[in-house]
Amino acid sequence: MTLRTEIHLKPGDLLYTEGGENDCGYIIESGEIILFGTVDGKRVDIERRGPGSIVGELSVLTGRPRTVSVAALTECRAFRVSASQILALFEKLDPVLRACIDTSITFNATLQDQAANPGRLNAVVPLAPSTLNNAEDLIAELRFENDLVRGLKNGEFKMVYQPIVALSGGDIVGFEALMRWTHPEMGFVPPDRFILAAERIGAIHELTDFALMEACSALMRLRSQPGAPKGLFASVNISGQDIMRPDFVDFLTHVIDLHDLEPRHIKLEVTETALIADFEAADIHFKRLRELGFGLSIDDFGTGYSNLGYLKSLPLTALKIDRAFAGDAYQNAVSRGIVRLLIALGKELGVDIIAEGLETSDDVQTLQNLGCRFAQGYYFHKPMSEAELAAQLQTDTGKSRAVA
Repeated sequence: MTLRTEIHLKPGDLLYTEGGENDCGYIIESGEIILFGTVDGKRVDIERRGPGSIVGELSVLTGRPRTVSVAALTECRAFRVSASQILALFEKLDPVLRACIDTSITFNATLQDQAANPGRLNAVVPLAPSTLNNAEDLIAELRFENDLVRGLKNGEFKMVYQPIVALSGGDIVGFEALMRWTHPEMGFVPPDRFILAAERIGAIHELTDFALMEACSALMRLRSQPGAPKGLFASVNISGQDIMRPDFVDFLTHVIDLHDLEPRHIKLEVTETALIADFEAADIHFKRLRELGFGLSIDDFGTGYSNLGYLKSLPLTALKIDRAFAGDAYQNAVSRGIVRLLIALGKELGVDIIAEGLETSDDVQTLQNLGCRFAQGYYFHKPMSEAELAAQLQTDTGKSRAVA
C-alpha cells in the first residue's frame, strides 16, 4: 500500500505556486485554503476551499504547469497524492466517464489559450484528438447494447429447453429454460455476453421477464398434454439484480397465475457470484420466495466463492454442480472428490443436487455411484424447442431407460 505524505501548513504558507511542477495533487483534511492567480502583475483571489477539497489535480491530468497558487488561510492539514497515483486511478474509470473528463479538460485548456492569445482567434481551427481510448471497441460495445434492446423488441430472442432427468431411470422430471439470441448480422450470440451487457445497461429485467413468460407458457402447455409427468417443472435463470427488484415477486406470482401454475412448478436459479454482491438482501428476498413455495437453487455451484456460510442460511431447494466438476469427475480425482463432497453437503442440507454437463456414459455412471439423483447434459438431451420437448415427453411416457 502506498502511503500519502501528510502536509501541515500554517496561515500564509504556500502549498504550491503558479507555474510550478505538476507532480502531485493535494486533498485538504482540515483548515481553509485560498486559490489565487496573477493578472497584470497583481494578485487576484479566485476562491476559498475547505476540508474534503482536492487541488492540483487538473495540472496533473493536463500535464501542464500549475495555473494558480494555493496558500493556507488557517492552519491546515493535507495529504499529498502523487501524479502517478492520480493517473493510475484515472485509468481505472469507466471509459466514457474518463473521456468526458478528458474532453472537458482539453476544451477548457483551449479556451484558456485563446483568451491568452486573442490574435489566434482567426487562425485555422485545430482538430482535437479523440479522448476515447480504444474508441472503436467502445463504440462497437455501445452498438451491441443498442442491438440487444432492439432485438428484444423485434423478437430476435427465443427460448430453448434442456431436460433435467432422474439418474435412476433417465425419466424427464423438468427442464431448464435457456435464452438464445440470433443477431441479424452476427448470428448466434453467446448468452454470457448478452447477459453481462444486459446487466450493465439495466436491461436484464426485460430479459428475465421474457424468459419467465415464455417458460411458464411452455410449461403450461407441456403439463396439459396426455401422459406428462405430474411433477414437471421449469427451471429459470434469474440475475442477482432481479432478486433485488421490489416488484419481482409480484410479477412472478402474476405470471404463474396467468398460466394456471403453482409456485412449486417453478425453480429459480441464481448464480453463486450474484448472491455474494448483497447477501443480506438476497437472504430476505429468497425467504419470501421460498415461503410462497418457489424452488430456489444456486447455479454453477463451486465456480464462485463457495461461501458455505450462506448455504446454511439461504432457504435453498437445490444446488447445481457446475460442468467443470460434474463433467470432469470421471477422469479427475480432484473433481470427483469435490462432487462427492457437494453431494454429501446437499444431503446434509436436505436439498437436491443436479449435475450439469454430463456427456458420456462414464460421466453418468460416476455421478450415479457418487449418489447424485438428478442431471442434465448432452448425454441425455441437448437444448430443444418446445415442440421437440413435447415429442420427447410423449416418447418417454411410461418408459424407463437405462442411463449408463
